Amino acid sequence: MSELPQIKEDHTSTEWFQEVIRRAEEHGDKKRIEFWNPQAAANVLWMLAQGNSVAAVSKATGVARETIRGLSWRHNDTLETKRKEFSQRYAIAAEEYTDLLFSKAEQLCDNPEELAKIGPDRLALTVGILTDKASQLSGMAGVVIEHRKGASIDDAARLIAEARAKIAKKSIIIDAEVVA
Repeated sequence: MSELPQIKEDHTSTEWFQEVIRRAEEHGDKKRIEFWNPQAAANVLWMLAQGNSVAAVSKATGVARETIRGLSWRHNDTLETKRKEFSQRYAIAAEEYTDLLFSKAEQLCDNPEELAKIGPDRLALTVGILTDKASQLSGMAGVVIEHRKGASIDDAARLIAEARAKIAKKSIIIDAEVVA
């Protein structure tokens, strides 16, 4: 189970905090968290933008789930912008780590002793992930749904009923009386 992120950031000088303050002033509703606890609101929005679940954010911040959902709805435009920024940062990091992965692969090819230490299951997992990502980036379908023509369950039930009827017609019923 992954550990929850610790909230140690002070967002008072960030655009998160400024956005929360701006929204609080716009709406003027003193019951909203943006007005009475803008630091907590900024923390919640920051965590949501990074993809944390409402439950995880609630547990880490102590803010009620209903309040978190309200913040999410009121600040949806900001969250979408920030999610794109985080996505871009993660994509850049992925490129960097991909380069490191290729460098490591070259090192392993040149060093059979080190390569022997890596299990085939790890190599297979790496190949699978890379193949999947290559397919996605090339626009290939990640999931293929196949539609097959054939008998449906209703067709099968009808065939079974017909077979039972044929068997019943062929059966010879003999009345018998037991004499004792």
